[in-house]
Amino acid sequence: MKTTLMISKWISLSFVLAFAACGGVAPDGAALAVEKGCVACHGEKGGAIAPIYPNLNGQYETYLRLQLVAYKSGKRVNAIMNGMAKDLSAEDIAALAAHYGK
Repeated sequence: MKTTLMISKWISLSFVLAFAACGGVAPDGAALAVEKGCVACHGEKGGAIAPIYPNLNGQYETYLRLQLVAYKSGKRVNAIMNGMAKDLSAEDIAALAAHYGK
């Protein structure tokens, strides 16, 4: 478990450093959650607004990132989430996962 967490943190840090080296500015996860409509179902801090939507608060950042990638690719199927994730960039996914994850 510790190894997985360390690898996850290393990957996240590598992504941030690579993005910064390209002159980019990482998107703000909270603002992005509003812009992309995530808050409509998952709330501002990851607490679902209705029992039919999953709570994201308390989930691991890596898990959330992997799920968004799976929705984007179609590997994981959900009519709502596939449509929401299809236009997310890698930077968007990382920012949203960081915002909602722990």
